[in-house]
Amino acid sequence: MRIITLLSLMGLTGLPAMVYAQANSPATEGPVADAGREALADFPWHDADKGGPRRLDVEPPGDIKNRDSKWLFTPPIWNIPDWLISLLWVVVWTVMILLITTIVYFLAKAFMSLEERFAGSGAVDEDLPLSGDVDRVDALPFQLKRPQGDLLAEAQRLYDEGRYAEAMIYLYSYQLVQLDKSHVIRLTRGKTNRQYLREIRRRSNLFELMQRSMVTFEDVFFGAHRLDRSGFESCWTQLDEFHDQLEPKHVLA
Repeated sequence: MRIITLLSLMGLTGLPAMVYAQANSPATEGPVADAGREALADFPWHDADKGGPRRLDVEPPGDIKNRDSKWLFTPPIWNIPDWLISLLWVVVWTVMILLITTIVYFLAKAFMSLEERFAGSGAVDEDLPLSGDVDRVDALPFQLKRPQGDLLAEAQRLYDEGRYAEAMIYLYSYQLVQLDKSHVIRLTRGKTNRQYLREIRRRSNLFELMQRSMVTFEDVFFGAHRLDRSGFESCWTQLDEFHDQLEPKHVLA
């Protein structure tokens, strides 16, 4: 394959020279010379009249004068009036201010809503139904684990299970909530048990009932004392009297 390619290149490059030499040689005459002249007649560099090569005038391309140009692309310059640029800046700043104001407004609204929700969990609501009042637990003067249902029902459950100290905590909590619902006291964060007791000192019967419950409660809650069944029942059995003392007929004029 390489031999064929080499021979082809030699034929392409050497054939014109060989033909030209043979055609113009003085010793060459006859058909061979005529054939050589005819073959060379097709090449533009052959002068048939003189029997030799001739000069060829080659014209340069039309864009040759721009080959050495130093020209660089320059982006177009927009002639924007100064007042239009100022107006655009005003629009941009206005949009940014409105956007920031909107974000601040919604953040403040969300924060206030969250704050009201937390505040409402410990606030006193006089329209709460008598059946539960668990939402008033946050306003009690001590930390209490929220029961799943009614405070009194939780005290009853613990009493039935023989957990008298825990039952006393929920019983006393229930009594404070009922006093608040009856407008005898007002549950407020920061107040103490003694302050609530002083608020009902003019109602002697109620005062004695609550004093017994308060002392028993503080013994088990703050003093961590044990409480037996009889100690708890001394307060539990007074519930009917407690409810009776909350009736309007016992309100002082």
